[in-house]
Amino acid sequence: MSETRPTGSAHLSAGLLRAYAAGPLPEETRDAAEAHLDHCARCRERLGPLMADDAELTALWRRVDDAVDVPERSLVERWALRAGVPEDAARLCAAMPGLRRSWWAGAALLLGLAVAAARWSGSASAPLPFFALVPALSAVGVVAVTGRRFDPAYVWVEVSPLGGFRVVLLRAAAVQILSLVLGAAGAVGMPLPFPYTLGWLVPSLMLTAVCLALSSRMDALPAVALTLAAWGLCLAVAYDTALPAATRTLLPGAQLAMAGVGLVAVGALVVLRDGFERDRTRGVA
Repeated sequence: MSETRPTGSAHLSAGLLRAYAAGPLPEETRDAAEAHLDHCARCRERLGPLMADDAELTALWRRVDDAVDVPERSLVERWALRAGVPEDAARLCAAMPGLRRSWWAGAALLLGLAVAAARWSGSASAPLPFFALVPALSAVGVVAVTGRRFDPAYVWVEVSPLGGFRVVLLRAAAVQILSLVLGAAGAVGMPLPFPYTLGWLVPSLMLTAVCLALSSRMDALPAVALTLAAWGLCLAVAYDTALPAATRTLLPGAQLAMAGVGLVAVGALVVLRDGFERDRTRGVA
């Protein structure tokens, strides 16, 4: 009887085990061998080393183990790691709701509509929605990184060894960078001279700093509500159809004033940073 067929003995022959490990076997022989292996521990033990010697099979099982045990890294996490961000910080940044594709797709759609309206509308006020939306979206994006209300994984932040304030800053920076990229992409299509197309930049940074400073002492929702209410009031006061985009916020003096407010908010954020640590302590306790 051939060594590549099951024998009538109590165990499979060494030749058959080697042939099974190397594979493939004829279907009848393979089925008979597998039926024997199902209830014979001794033959399974003898087969183990032969299977382990198969480099291709070993590599396959290693890839399977990696796929099961090692979580897939998101695009944001891979970029952060390439930029030198520590692995734990990159994971915390990538896991926040503020980086969901649905959120940024919606934001891009809104800005796209605002740019289209500015280009194809004959109204002097048509560019204003773009300059109002970009800073507002920046502030709203920060809401998702400052508290547990909008982040189901916030407990992960609370037990992170990085510290509550540092995690908030890392996450806010990630949201701010994406917001600035989105704003810059939209500004390219604005029908205004170059200096005015950057009029959204300082307000975006200002609203982010103000929102974070308020979040250190209150829940994220009222913090962003107050920030956006103040921004809406600022736009209403600055409205002037005789100026580019129908607003005085693009003028140098207004930009300097908003930069000053942003710097004050940054200073307040540094002074009040213990608010994020207190929230962390309460969550752990």
